[in-house]
Amino acid sequence: MIRSSHQGVARLLVRSRSRNHPLVTSVILAEVRHAHAGPSRLPYLAYHRAYPSRKGKEKEIINDSHSTPYTLYASHSSLPIRGRLGELGLAHQRRSFHATARRQAIPLIPATIGILKSTSVLTAVTALSRVLISFFPIGTLATFKLTRGVRWLSSEDQKPTVSAEAEEFWRMWCEDEKGIRPTLKEARELLEGTPLPHGGIAGPDGRISYPTPRAPSRFNKARQDAHVFDPTIVERKPDMCKGELNKLIRHVKKTRFFFPDLPPAAVPYYQALSPHVKEEVDSLRRYWISLRVFKDNLKVARWAMATLLLLPFLLVSGVYVCGLERVPLTGRWRIILLTPEEEDTISTSLAGANWYRSVINLLTTEEKPAPPIVPIEDWRWRWVQSVLRRLEAAVLAECQGRPPPYGGTTIPVPPSTYPLKPRPRVSSRLHSVLPGGEANSGKEHLEIGPPYSLMIMEKDERNAFSYGFGGQGAGGIVVYTGLLDSILREGTDATRIEPTSKPVGFLDRLFSSAPPPPPNPVPTESQTLHLACVLAHEMGHLLLSHHLETLSQQQVLWPSILGLTMDLTRAFIWPLTFFLGPTVNDALANVGRTSADELSERYGQIGFHWKHEYEADLAGLRILSLAGYDSKAAVDHFSESVADLHEINNVEDGDESLTGRMFKLWTWATHPTPHQRTEAIRTELDRWMEEAEERGR
Repeated sequence: MIRSSHQGVARLLVRSRSRNHPLVTSVILAEVRHAHAGPSRLPYLAYHRAYPSRKGKEKEIINDSHSTPYTLYASHSSLPIRGRLGELGLAHQRRSFHATARRQAIPLIPATIGILKSTSVLTAVTALSRVLISFFPIGTLATFKLTRGVRWLSSEDQKPTVSAEAEEFWRMWCEDEKGIRPTLKEARELLEGTPLPHGGIAGPDGRISYPTPRAPSRFNKARQDAHVFDPTIVERKPDMCKGELNKLIRHVKKTRFFFPDLPPAAVPYYQALSPHVKEEVDSLRRYWISLRVFKDNLKVARWAMATLLLLPFLLVSGVYVCGLERVPLTGRWRIILLTPEEEDTISTSLAGANWYRSVINLLTTEEKPAPPIVPIEDWRWRWVQSVLRRLEAAVLAECQGRPPPYGGTTIPVPPSTYPLKPRPRVSSRLHSVLPGGEANSGKEHLEIGPPYSLMIMEKDERNAFSYGFGGQGAGGIVVYTGLLDSILREGTDATRIEPTSKPVGFLDRLFSSAPPPPPNPVPTESQTLHLACVLAHEMGHLLLSHHLETLSQQQVLWPSILGLTMDLTRAFIWPLTFFLGPTVNDALANVGRTSADELSERYGQIGFHWKHEYEADLAGLRILSLAGYDSKAAVDHFSESVADLHEINNVEDGDESLTGRMFKLWTWATHPTPHQRTEAIRTELDRWMEEAEERGR
């Protein structure tokens, strides 16, 4: 029935091709509506209506207020009725697709860049750069050779002496002409041509090819005539193998040229010249075309040298630009050349108990083992852990947009332009920017970092340090008992002694042989604030991913830079040392490679940069305020003990080598003084107060 109605409509359209009758229009509309009455007639329409979140063109059709079932039906390209409805003015005029796809694709750029900022891409780029740099010495020698050839050919001794008539003709008609290189077929035919004076060869078509002159060698004076065609080549040609013949053909193609045709207006004047003047004109044309060939080759060589020199730096710089990102809270630009997946691999390798093993392995040396771990039953564990968990709760509340769990402070903490947020994976970035995605799509399982692991070690040194990156305990803080003892010695007069053991009865004391455990000291608020300052500073390093930045720079960035620098240095000095033979050059290469590997191996785990210390101080101050501690009172503790903390490194204190002394000097020069760090904290507090006053107005 539906097919018959379609056929009827088609016949009606054929009859009414030349007229537009209202009756025809009503019949067509009735037929189309009747065809639409069945639920299975428009399966694509049901599909569109079942998925109202469709994007692009389909969404425009479905959401168009003027769209009706028959217009959707008529706009379907598979229906033959569509063209006839268009003639009647009934076909739906589909709006042109609004070109928003280009703007929607812009957020995909940073998500795609996340794939490029990886160690594998940097390794490939570095390898390619080293290959390009290896051609630099050969290109340098070739450029010097071409420069010398241009200088030789531009001299007055090589310029032909001609009459004024020949000079005038050349300037008028031939000054800007360029030679024509022979093709492979023409070069093959020239091998059987007739040799002429001045090294020319007459081809089968009558055209004459001329050689490009070569500068005489300082070591071989006969080289100047090496370009002249050897007549015996024709006789030796049958005895040549295919490889020798092809090499000779390519040589002819590369070193010879034809004169271009003269302009039609110049031909009568050229024919009117005397044979001697014609020969002078030809000599001028040969000279200036050869000089232009030399200059063009020199220009190409210089561009090639610039490419060999700049392209490696552009490629490596492009990878570095892909690794740029903003540091949370401070907004400083930094480079991390690790993809989110590589960061996730590092975090997974340190998660759980692996973090404790890594710390013990890091502190274990050949001379002595790692310091012993304080038993978990020690009361100092509960004290340090309670302070750490309080700081972590404040950070999580800030990241989740909840109010501080421990109340406000005397100075309100202003919102940050660059808030703390988890480091996303590439998949989450793509999910968040693809059509239909949400801002938080794919970020459900990402973690900001806390809760962190904690380890208290028995050592008299007044120090604490952070280590690791990521959630699930992949990052944590190590505290030495020497630091805790120094904190507990502050204000001993105010320290109360409070027993923490359960009360025992008379019979227990009577039959018990062991002495009662000593009471545990209860830290004061000032001592707890001092400890909170230390832990907040180390949490700042973890939250800002300073360890990841150090790993990226010292284990990925600097080795690549050192390797490229050594290769470039060798490339520059190779033209001066290649006369010494491969032994000396290989020795220089091994020395450079060993120096780069030693710097990367021994001094890769260097102490944190002074910017890291400033950022950790400011982040720690913010954490303290969010956790309900007095930020003004914490300034003194920052200047007393937090500024004296130092990170672990692989350089021995007794290393008196040149590199060891340079490293120590660099550390002393870049590590900020306690006074500088205290002033930075006071400046930050003043800024908070000013912003609080502005918001209160």
